[in-house]
Amino acid sequence: MRSIHTAIATILFGATTVAATYGAALTTPVGDVEVVQENAYGTPPASARETKHRGDGVVYQEMLETLQKSGMLVKFTDGSKLTLGANSKVMVDSFVYAPGDASSKALISIPTGALRYVTGAMPKGQTTIDTPTATMVLRGTDVKIQTDGSNTLLVVEEGSVTVHNKQTGQDTLVEEGDSIQISSTGFDSTDEDETGDPAVDDGLQQTKKNGANGTPEQRRGSERGSSSRSNGNGNSSGSSGNSGSGSTPG
Repeated sequence: MRSIHTAIATILFGATTVAATYGAALTTPVGDVEVVQENAYGTPPASARETKHRGDGVVYQEMLETLQKSGMLVKFTDGSKLTLGANSKVMVDSFVYAPGDASSKALISIPTGALRYVTGAMPKGQTTIDTPTATMVLRGTDVKIQTDGSNTLLVVEEGSVTVHNKQTGQDTLVEEGDSIQISSTGFDSTDEDETGDPAVDDGLQQTKKNGANGTPEQRRGSERGSSSRSNGNGNSSGSSGNSGSGSTPG
C-alpha cells in the first residue's frame, strides 16, 4: 500500500513541478518594449489587455496590438527587433533562446497589419513569421511584411526568406532586394518595397529619458534600403529570383 501512495505522491509532485515550470515560462519576459507611439497594448496569457509602455516586458504567447496612428518596437532577448505598424496584431507564439543552443526558435504570427522584423542572434532558419496566407522562415534577415488576411506582401531588405503559400501549397525562396505578393493565385513578383506604414518603413523615433525626441531606430539594411530608393530607377541590389531557385545562407 505504501508503494502505491509513494507512486501517487511522485506523480502529483511531477505534475505540480511541470505546472509551475509552465506557469513561470508564461510570465518570464522574452523581450522588452523599447518604443511606443500613441497607444499600444498587450494581452498576456490568461490576463486582461494592458497598455504597453517603454520598458515593459513581453512574454511568451502575448498578443501585441496597435491602434490607428500607433506603433511599437520590441527588442527580444536574442537582440532581434520587431516593429509593429498601425492597426496591427501580432502574437508571440513561441520564443525560446539560449546562446549557442541550436534548438532555439521563434514563431511570430500576424493575423492583420504590418511589421518589420530584424533577426538577432537566433540561429538562421529558426525564426518563422506566420500570416493567414504564408509561412516565412527567415535567414539572417531584415524584412517588412503586410497582410490584410487574404494577401501578404513580403519585402526582403537583407538575407533570404523561404516562403510557403498556405493556399496553393507552393514554396519559393525570396532573396535580398526582392518583394512578392502571396495570395490564392500563388506568388507574384512586385516592385513594391514599402508597406505604406511609416513606423515599419521608416522606423519609430526613440524618445530620450527626459521625453525629448531622439534618433530614429537603427537597423540592418536601412542604409541599403534608403540608397536603393534614392536611385529612382526601381532597381535593387538583390537578385530577381523568386522562383525557388538559388541557395540560402547559413
